[in-house]
Amino acid sequence: MSNRIYPRSVAAAAMGVAAFLFTPALADELGRGTSVDDWKGYGVLKGGKGYVAAPMGQLHYRDIGPRDDPNPIILLHQSPMSMIQWAGVQNALAEMGIRSITVDTPGYGLSDPPNTQPSIRDYADNLVGLLDALNLDKVVIGGHHTGAHIAASFTANHSDRVKALVMHGAAAMTAEEAEAYLSNPNRKPRTPMADGSHLSRGFNPSNPERQAILDGKTWTILNSFMQGPDIGHWAAFHYDMMPDIAKIKGPVLLLTDTSDPVTNMDKRLSAARPDFKYVEFSKGDLLEFMADPKRWAEIVAGFMATVDKQQDTASLDR
Repeated sequence: MSNRIYPRSVAAAAMGVAAFLFTPALADELGRGTSVDDWKGYGVLKGGKGYVAAPMGQLHYRDIGPRDDPNPIILLHQSPMSMIQWAGVQNALAEMGIRSITVDTPGYGLSDPPNTQPSIRDYADNLVGLLDALNLDKVVIGGHHTGAHIAASFTANHSDRVKALVMHGAAAMTAEEAEAYLSNPNRKPRTPMADGSHLSRGFNPSNPERQAILDGKTWTILNSFMQGPDIGHWAAFHYDMMPDIAKIKGPVLLLTDTSDPVTNMDKRLSAARPDFKYVEFSKGDLLEFMADPKRWAEIVAGFMATVDKQQDTASLDR
């Protein structure tokens, strides 16, 4: 050990640095580290996370809200995304006293990738393991785009486990529409480029968006690199939803955004099933509910309350 004697000014400076490093943060401070911005990252998913063993491997979920609620809402994300898409909605629901469970679809987020290419029905069947592990008899199930496909398939084929269905951007495609997506010549590889253009090409500088939408686009891009092969979109583009739609008998809420490319499909589905409650959530595109999660939560909470009231009335009438 060195016996070198440091000048008093250096020693004082060192003591100051040590005091700075070891000064505890105040209890009410989140802490910024060295950040100069308010980007919260995965911190918005604090609490409630776990894994269950499912047929496709480890299934990652987040379960927050009242623990005594036996009929929570399950929320399924679009491709390519993860449960981060529902973070704002889920936190808003928890503040309203509503239990919700978000799930990373196998191959996305922190769930295991499956060994083979799944179908939408495979994804739906895989959720039975989650409900069984969490001792859930019946749930409200909801999803966005690919998540809406999985939710519809689960509702049609496991109706005994479903209390109500929520679809946002259901995208009930015809075979021709699905083929148009599959043959899209504008799809680009994710190979990292020296200039970072593999990340920036998801943004359009000539069409500046408000900050909340830019945040959503950032999450979409980040998640597209977290995933491996985009197996969710493959499953979605090979799924004929209408046979499953014909089997659905319970209450359904269908939401759309009128600038989302799938909105015409949603309107067509609404016309085919006028018993579905149809709501135009926004005049914007597909990330609007990430930008306005509280309003989405309020709309869905109102729908769920109506379902509860109707089912209570039906029980009294029997």
